[in-house]
Amino acid sequence: MQLSDKKKLTITFSVMAVSIILLFVLLFNPQEKTAKTNNTAEEAQVPQKVSVTIRAVGDNLMHSPIFKSCKTENGYNFDDIYTDIIPYIEDVDIAAINQETIFVEATEAFSGYPSFGTPEEVGDSLVKSGFNLITHATNHTYDRGYNALMHTIEYWDSHKNVDVLGINETESEQQEVFVWEKDGLKIAMLNFTYGLNGYRLPADKPYLVNLLDRGELNKSLLQKAEEIADITVVFVHFGTEYTHTPTSEQKRDVEFLCENGADVIVGGHPHVIQPTAEHVSQNGNKAVVFYSLGNFVSNQSGLSKILGGMASVTITKENGVTKVESYEMLPTVTHASGGKYKAYMLSDYTDELAKKHTRAGGLTVEKLWETYNSVMEIVP
Repeated sequence: MQLSDKKKLTITFSVMAVSIILLFVLLFNPQEKTAKTNNTAEEAQVPQKVSVTIRAVGDNLMHSPIFKSCKTENGYNFDDIYTDIIPYIEDVDIAAINQETIFVEATEAFSGYPSFGTPEEVGDSLVKSGFNLITHATNHTYDRGYNALMHTIEYWDSHKNVDVLGINETESEQQEVFVWEKDGLKIAMLNFTYGLNGYRLPADKPYLVNLLDRGELNKSLLQKAEEIADITVVFVHFGTEYTHTPTSEQKRDVEFLCENGADVIVGGHPHVIQPTAEHVSQNGNKAVVFYSLGNFVSNQSGLSKILGGMASVTITKENGVTKVESYEMLPTVTHASGGKYKAYMLSDYTDELAKKHTRAGGLTVEKLWETYNSVMEIVP
């Protein structure tokens, strides 16, 4: 059936009218056009700069006198140890602590040196204080065996706002790289320990703890971090106890980590502070290195062992360029008096408190600053 010329003309005009209306809507929709124009102007005029601050403290080493001093009628409470540190971590993006000792469930399993078993209430107080990143790969991680390690993993799994590094429930977990992200700035974080005090992981479960061996697994994790993040931070448990000068082995480890992509290296284990420095690897990579933050909380005695450090690092990303904008170590003090323990920033510590210290005789604030300054002058 053929259409008359009149009907054809009517259809043609109708199609043209609809087309004109659609074109008008597309070209002159003021709301959509304004939104696009404003967004483009904002992006052009205001550079996007993202800033992330990380603060990390050293070894949280729970000797038996510490947990015994925190016993209450209803169990244990460690809150008071950390209260004076809260102002220094409450507003930062990442507040990290090296939880040196493993958690155990049964009260009769609580123990101190040399095979540590720690009440999980320590974790409760760390969370309450504002720590949101826990590094757990230490030489004491396997002190109480597989069950204690699994209990610790289960404990942290119940705290969804806290991230844990260095221990793994499965092989696939070990092969994952944790990435912390803020507004497009991606920070990969890894945690390794030099060893486990002679303990051996089960032959069928070598993935439980991240060991630093400068091997293929270490390389693959660092390479993956390099690929998926803007910057890589490595927390490493290494070095020789009670020495302020980094060892040749530490230097080899730092070279390996830096060469394979680590941008910031935060060390622990010596139980005393070691210097902070910038390292340039043989292939030209650069890293900021805190060789050791020392003890954060412990029952060890002597000025050097009660003096710790807080690593403070600010990382920025602007116009696609990510860098460590600033870094410093802030000294801390473990105070012991009247059978109680408390962590302070050295800047807040007083001679009045120092006179009452029961683990370091003849202590003064000046002596603490002198030791800190002398260690910071050491060239690794």
